[in-house]
Amino acid sequence: MSMSFDTLASAYPLLERLAAGEKMQRCRTAFLEEIPPPSCVLTLGEGHGRFLSACRSRFPDAEITCVDSSAEMLRQARRELGRRGLDETRVHLIQSDLLSWAPPRGVFDLIVTHYFLDCFRADQIALMVPRIAAAALPEASWLLADFQMAAHGWRRLRSQCILALMHAFFRVVTRLPARTLTPPEPFLKMEGFQEHRRIEMEWGLMKSAWWRRGAAQSPSP
Repeated sequence: MSMSFDTLASAYPLLERLAAGEKMQRCRTAFLEEIPPPSCVLTLGEGHGRFLSACRSRFPDAEITCVDSSAEMLRQARRELGRRGLDETRVHLIQSDLLSWAPPRGVFDLIVTHYFLDCFRADQIALMVPRIAAAALPEASWLLADFQMAAHGWRRLRSQCILALMHAFFRVVTRLPARTLTPPEPFLKMEGFQEHRRIEMEWGLMKSAWWRRGAAQSPSP
């Protein structure tokens, strides 16, 4: 059976706030004020729509395509737009299995995969990332917020414990394919993207990165 977040959709916003407060949302939106204004946005595994709403508010003229395998999560995203009084014009909500969905090629100048790629095994990421990258324009930006393993010491041990619990919970509740965390960075580099900016939060457990293609790399602060 394939992964499904339908059973968690209604409770997920509360679960996120209880577990992480606003930290995950701060990671999602960390670079929204800095990236070049996009004309066409693709966000994958959007979930409950908090990033979608922030993106719509920040870039009211952008065309946004939001793809998620969960019909219930997409309903949550639509409700979030309505709750914030945001216009759904030029917002396209698509329910599809993200392992098989094929986006149009060379259309999007902003790709967003927040807390998405960490759901999959390495072999699945290796299949998806080239397909996603093919949808991007030559100088597109790619925003990626995710969990990660902290570098060393007690922070690394803390990360190992938290990530093990998270993977066990989501495997049971959502049939999550991943059993361990696969860093997505090598896959993005293979598609010509470079990390332009990066921040870390929660003692190294969370990261937010702005990747770019067709632009010179600059060091992260």
